[in-house]
Order: sequence, then structure tokens, then C-alpha cells
Amino acid sequence: MMRYKTSHLEGRLIAPICILVLVLSAGVPAKAQTAGPVRPVQEDAQLVPLSATDDYKIAENDVLLVTVSDAPEFGGRFRVSDTGVIEVPGVTAPIHAEGQTPIQLAHVVRQALIDAKQLRDPKVGVFVEEYRGRTITVLGAVSKPAVYPLQRKTRVLEALSLAGGSLPNAGNTVTIIRGAASAEATGTKPGSVQLIEMSRLVNGTELSANVEVKNGDVVSVSAAQVIYVVGSVMKPGGFVMSNPAEGISVVQALALAEGFRSVAATHNGLIIRQSTSEGARQEIPVDVAQMLRGKEADMLLAPNDILYIPDSGTKKTLKVMGELALSIVNGAAIYGLGYKLAATHP
Repeated sequence: MMRYKTSHLEGRLIAPICILVLVLSAGVPAKAQTAGPVRPVQEDAQLVPLSATDDYKIAENDVLLVTVSDAPEFGGRFRVSDTGVIEVPGVTAPIHAEGQTPIQLAHVVRQALIDAKQLRDPKVGVFVEEYRGRTITVLGAVSKPAVYPLQRKTRVLEALSLAGGSLPNAGNTVTIIRGAASAEATGTKPGSVQLIEMSRLVNGTELSANVEVKNGDVVSVSAAQVIYVVGSVMKPGGFVMSNPAEGISVVQALALAEGFRSVAATHNGLIIRQSTSEGARQEIPVDVAQMLRGKEADMLLAPNDILYIPDSGTKKTLKVMGELALSIVNGAAIYGLGYKLAATHP
């Protein structure tokens, strides 16, 4: 079998060629990793593409953590000033931070340190520790009404989730009062109002209903419209109008209250209706017994109406009975989908 020998000249050439190949290989950048970004964002030649959570734009009063690898004296925690800048050690001029994403600011800080001849090739990371510059307000029939920071693109359902979700007595309307940021994005005026049906949001059948909320927006969940049945009934309380457009009639309201007590004066019912005019109130007598027999037309109750059924033998004026019914309603406590009243009867 023939053997191949390497000449002295070939041997002298192979080693330099190998070294050259190794040097060239070291200079070729590695392919970007497919894993998600690691925080804080590192500024180097192999930046990972931004994810959906990285599009937050830094705002005034945000608290930033800036890290500089191998040179921690140039990093630290910085609050973005009212003018939108931070002051980094070793850099003479303030650095504008407002309106930039964390990764964009990392680039800017890196270049500023290089221009200031502090470091030759710094690795800079920026992380938002406290989001204080962009907020929304969630109010109304939610578990935790408050002002919440916007850390990323946020839609109505996420905003309600931040506030602990809607209460059992929540209505079917979500109102968004648009701030300046939304007005600028949509071409409307600040203070414009957008109404969304809660049922459209919850059902998920219309994705367009789950709109984005922006800095300065106010999200308010309406309370459910309620009618009250009090007095000599089995289950006095307040009952949510599941469909305010259709309403609830007197007979339906009595069914919700599980009927009369044995001492009820069914011919002397009273509807107390609060008027929109200041100080006005109506006391409307109703013969519930005749309605149940079909001899009188059933009557629709308006939101916040009080149907009062007195005890038999009660001899009070309509005004006095109205005041009595109001005092009972004022003692209501929320339970489930409606209200539970004190168990006292006149």
C-alpha cells in the first residue's frame, strides 16, 4: 500500500493556512439566537429582535435601570426628568430618553460613552423598573378602581383585568374617555367618548370591540340598572335589569321577589320614581292584585324605581310610604347579581 508523505514545504504552508482559517472564522458573527429577549436588553452586535413587550416608549418620571458590563460605575438607577432626559456618569450632556424604547436608549447610551472616550466597546442594558409616565384610569363597577401604568400595548379587556375584573352588579356599557395620546392616534379630540357593549367584549365574537387604550384614557364600567321591590314580599331587594331595553314589569318584579307575604296589602302597592329634575319624586299607586288577575294592564318599571308593597292595615299617606320605602332601599347591601336588603318590614 502506498503511503503519502508531506514535504517540508507543504508542512510549512499548512500551519499558517490553518491559523488564517481560524482567525477568519472567529470574525464571522454567529447567527442570532431564536430564543426570546433577555432583560435587561443587551446592546451588542447580536441584538435580538424586539418582541411585543419591547415596544414600550419611555416616558417622563419612569425609573430606569442602566447596566454597563465590566463598568458598573457608569450605570445605575435613573428617573426620567420632566424634560425627558437622564444624566449618565461620564457623559457631560444629558441623554434624551423620553419616547425611546429600552433597546433604542441602550444604543444611545453606548454611543454616548464611546463619544465621551470613557469606554471603547461598552455593553449597555436598559430596563424599565417603574412605569410612571404612561397610565390609564379604570373606574366604575370594577374590583379595584385605580390608576394603572401602561407597560405595553393594552386593550380594554386587559385594562379591566388590571382592575380585578368587573363586579357582579356591572352593567353592559364600558365607556372610554380618550386622552391626548388616543386623540392624536385616531384624529379625534381629547375628551371624546367611545361606548362599548360589555357583552361584545366578553363573548369574543367581535374582536374589533376590544380596542386599544392609550396614555391618559379613562375606562369606566357602568353599574347595572336596578329596580327594587321592598315591603311585604318574600325576598325584598334590588334586582338587576338584565336587558334595560326591554325593562321589567311590575308582575315580573314580584316574581323576582318570590311573591307576597301573607299580610301584604296587594291592592295598595306604590311605585316610587325618582325624577331627573332636582328634588322631584313621584308616588304612583298600583293595584298589584288586579294586575295579577289581568284586570289592569301590567306596568313597566324604570331603572331605580321602587315597588313598595305595604302590610295590610297600613294607613299612611303616599308621601310617608314613599319615605319609608326609600329608607329601606338605603340599607341595601350588594350580594350576587343583585342587592340584599335588611330583613325589617314595616
